[in-house]
Amino acid sequence: MAGMCGRYVLFSSTETLVSALTTRLGEQVHPVASGGGSGGHIIGPSWNTAPTHRILVVRRFRGKLMLGPAVWGYRAPWSPGRVLFNARGETAFDKASFRGSEPALVVMDGWYEWYVDGAGAKTPYLVVGDGVLTVAGLVRPDGEGNLRSTVVTSRSVEPVAWLHDRMPRLLSGGQDGGEALHWLDGDGPSLRALASSPPGGPDTAALQAREVDRRVGDVSVNGPELLRDVAGGRPGDIMGE
Repeated sequence: MAGMCGRYVLFSSTETLVSALTTRLGEQVHPVASGGGSGGHIIGPSWNTAPTHRILVVRRFRGKLMLGPAVWGYRAPWSPGRVLFNARGETAFDKASFRGSEPALVVMDGWYEWYVDGAGAKTPYLVVGDGVLTVAGLVRPDGEGNLRSTVVTSRSVEPVAWLHDRMPRLLSGGQDGGEALHWLDGDGPSLRALASSPPGGPDTAALQAREVDRRVGDVSVNGPELLRDVAGGRPGDIMGE
């Protein structure tokens, strides 16, 4: 597992996401009519989302907050086949690789991170919070009919700083939409300020990490069994099991 925030989970239904996001942003969120999913999902639920997969993002489109699909990762112009799935918040707005991007929220139920011990052994953990997470992201069209997205990262903070030195730039909500809405509607200076600052507030304080199935390292394995709490020997509580 190279890089930070290269796997995450999103299994909540569209109905659940729209309700949670509307409350978080203080403004109605509208799902796209169809993204190819089924069973109450714009896209199919995933317990092992990886770069190049389809993900869900919220962005301002024609005055409305729209929840719809995007492809995770910008194509790297200097390296065919490589994608840029993270953007370092401190420098993202200075990099030609992300020029022409617009702000978006990447929506997830949690993300995976690999802890590396002193001997170099890697152990996967799932980081979850108190419900749906909204993460700073960037989007732009790729000229081939796809909207592409990348996840903005920041330096890691407690309570998960021990796990990795970087983390997704979580954006808090609130009655006025909080950081999340300010990210979507902000100007250049405010976006730079948010991207380059670490996350905080109750959303960040609620984060917890637990060891999960090592098979998450295999992108072909994708099912709720990956969320099993290895230490506790039980399925993931975030799914109500």
